Amino acid sequence: MKRALIAGLILVLGCGGSSGTDLDSGGGGDGSIQGDGGLPQGDGGSGDGSTTTGDAGAYGAPSTTYPAFTPYMGQLSNNGGAILTAPVLVTITWDGDTGRATFEGFGDGIGGSSYWSAAVGEYGVGAATSGSANHVHVTTAPPAQMSDGDIQTFISSNVGSLLPQPTSQTIYVVYLSQSTTLMFNNQNACQAGVGGYHDSFAVNSAQVAYAVLPRCGSDSQTTAAASHEIGEAATDPHPTSAPGIAGFDDPYLVFDLWQRGNDENGDACEFFQDSYYTASQPFAYSVQRMWSNKAGPLGHSPCQPSTATYFNMAPIGLQDITVDLSQNGGPAAFKTKGYTAALNQTIQIPLGFYSDAATTGPWTVTAAESNPLVNPVTGRLKLSVDTAKPSGVNGEITYLNVTVTQVSPLKGEMLTVISTLGSTKHYLPLLIGNP
Repeated sequence: MKRALIAGLILVLGCGGSSGTDLDSGGGGDGSIQGDGGLPQGDGGSGDGSTTTGDAGAYGAPSTTYPAFTPYMGQLSNNGGAILTAPVLVTITWDGDTGRATFEGFGDGIGGSSYWSAAVGEYGVGAATSGSANHVHVTTAPPAQMSDGDIQTFISSNVGSLLPQPTSQTIYVVYLSQSTTLMFNNQNACQAGVGGYHDSFAVNSAQVAYAVLPRCGSDSQTTAAASHEIGEAATDPHPTSAPGIAGFDDPYLVFDLWQRGNDENGDACEFFQDSYYTASQPFAYSVQRMWSNKAGPLGHSPCQPSTATYFNMAPIGLQDITVDLSQNGGPAAFKTKGYTAALNQTIQIPLGFYSDAATTGPWTVTAAESNPLVNPVTGRLKLSVDTAKPSGVNGEITYLNVTVTQVSPLKGEMLTVISTLGSTKHYLPLLIGNP
């Protein structure tokens, strides 16, 4: 997470929440059918406010072409800022920290691991290095609390003495003591659900990247948070002054809204429980998978590395829509992708079942307003999945009935399509624009 996102553009969502988001140009993601191109797409709804259901021949058929449909999967933007091609990790701990050996081993091993290359390599990040020369042991008593300003003062006042001189590739990784409370936005970071953040600031006129890890849980929870922040610091080292990989391209505005403006490559996967795992030997640490622009559109999990069979739903016949961002400093007619429905109109959205390999069985489809993982609300939309086809496998089709019951200032309402197989859930956000 970038500290700067707090100052980002705040959008009033159709779902009743808010989000800071980067609005960047880009293309792609038309939701068209691939593979078994002859599969019927359904009529997309009557458009007159009634609810229709595709006939028996409109539900497609199981397919061995994987994925059977083109996924609609958010694409992170490259804003032109620096990307670290050879990161150097400086691990900073206080004396008496029982996790010191774990964090130093983590910093020494992550940059040469297969996890690292799979998580961030596609963005141009090379192997990271560290080693004993970059292990910093703070011998003074840990403070009772630290703010971001305190962190910056600590770094700037110790560069060249306690801390090695930074280069353009340096990331100072500060592991706070268990006895130190991180104050983030005037709140206790751990109590506010902030497991870490990263940013940069000027040291001797040069921008230097740093990451901060409060001790909100076990050492394994801390390394998972560290993998998130270090990965983001490598792909977006200067989020305030010169953003790198951050925000979603314009056709994927709904992914920014769904993420509530937390839109770097680590943020985009943090809501998913299957993003957290223990990497394999010899780098056996708890880590988080990171968002992949390449894997998602190919039908694989967008959170990498992953070898599990991935399944989800693809929206068929996505439309060009506009939403109104003028109340929050954006354009009055921001162009993106979604579907259009007027107040009190019911539309029917065809959804294609897709996976990247055969699944153990059909998965079930449900839908909810907003992002139900963090901001469940009701009142703007009525949603129902075709009762004749509530589940399916790769190649089949179902239909989602959507009725707009209230129009927001955004002139757009967000929903989430939820795919469930056993204990695994995958999510597809969609945006309904209002004419």
